[in-house]
Amino acid sequence: MNPPPVASNARRGHSGPMAPPEDLRWPTYRPTGITLEAAADEHPNGSLYVRAEDGRRYLDAVTGIGCAVLGHGHPAWARAVADQAARLASASGTYITAPRRALERALVERTAVPDARVFFANSGTEATEAAVKLALRATGRSIVVAFDGAFHGRTLGALGLTASPAYRAPYLRCMDEPPDDRFADVKVLHLPFGDEAALTRAFETHGDRIAMVVVEPVQGEAGIRPASPSFLIRARELTRRAGALLGMDEVQCGFGRTGHWSAWTAIVGDRADPPDVTWLAKALGGGFPIGACLARADLAAAMTPGSHGSTFGGNPLACAAALATIEIIEREGLLASAGAQFDTLRAIAAEHPIEAVREIRGAGAMIGIDVGERGAAIGAAMRARGVLVTVCHRTTVRLLLPYRAGRDELATIWRALGDGLADADG
Repeated sequence: MNPPPVASNARRGHSGPMAPPEDLRWPTYRPTGITLEAAADEHPNGSLYVRAEDGRRYLDAVTGIGCAVLGHGHPAWARAVADQAARLASASGTYITAPRRALERALVERTAVPDARVFFANSGTEATEAAVKLALRATGRSIVVAFDGAFHGRTLGALGLTASPAYRAPYLRCMDEPPDDRFADVKVLHLPFGDEAALTRAFETHGDRIAMVVVEPVQGEAGIRPASPSFLIRARELTRRAGALLGMDEVQCGFGRTGHWSAWTAIVGDRADPPDVTWLAKALGGGFPIGACLARADLAAAMTPGSHGSTFGGNPLACAAALATIEIIEREGLLASAGAQFDTLRAIAAEHPIEAVREIRGAGAMIGIDVGERGAAIGAAMRARGVLVTVCHRTTVRLLLPYRAGRDELATIWRALGDGLADADG
């Protein structure tokens, strides 16, 4: 079959041939000039390094924004995906498959929601959409409470929960914004993150209309900011009293990232009743796209046949990847190693202090290093030194390393950070 013809410059009124562009993506991503090609080396437990097209090797502290928790090219994970691909790769959600059934059970046993039922999606934002739809149907109410600094996704429903007005314009307007001519109005109320008094006042004003309070136990895009136990416990008390739901968005902070399967468990433990709904993605597939929303069985019953669905959600291939990820995490003791990363970096920082670092925040393998307004420049300088990081909230170097990364990798990152800051100061 011949490829479709490519328009030439002559057809567009130009005289010479048109050179193909280097990057055909929408310009929604800031270019870095790096084209990644493969894991940098073979490793029996997954490589922590990636190789670029030009042959350069990088320590990967981005991991697809927290997805490749096993590292790259883990042989057991790759075999599980390949074996399932050869057996059955796709099946409608109408039908049960063995990988789907096994993953449902594994998630119910490991997350904080009691007697949960599972809806599978393909991403975090889709899992957020499922949670919001469930809350509105199950409660018959119309308002969702979210918090400043939050990031819950970029589809229209999830975008209403996401805090940044820059993300929401020109698409939709929330309750706490003045009227304008945006595409849609949504009944989302944003409150200061961690402000128990503001949350209490919101329930005094809107309590009988609030369907759900949505919290990231550790905010990612806001600069890695864990919620306090008292704030989460207060949110549980208020929602329980008002008949509203408490939803935990653990897309970035869940599935082992804090050293526990559930970030709620890591922060609150058994000091309060568990949340009603929680949702996951990123780490869940070990690098394969999958999301999941878990809700109490009595709430999930509101989602009658046809009320929601997904063509690819819960496909056998994604479920096999997630099951392999769970098995490897448990077999290799990766919850413990993930949980140790934050304290290990703080110890390195105490031994080799960097004056320009304002704060180190986080939990487990979710770490933010606050370097002030030079964040973007420091991120670029670290890339030049062979370390891939993201910078969030303009000020914070974010580390989302594979779970087995340890002191050697964290020391490498700390040196690259210090050298980058020195260059910026010089």
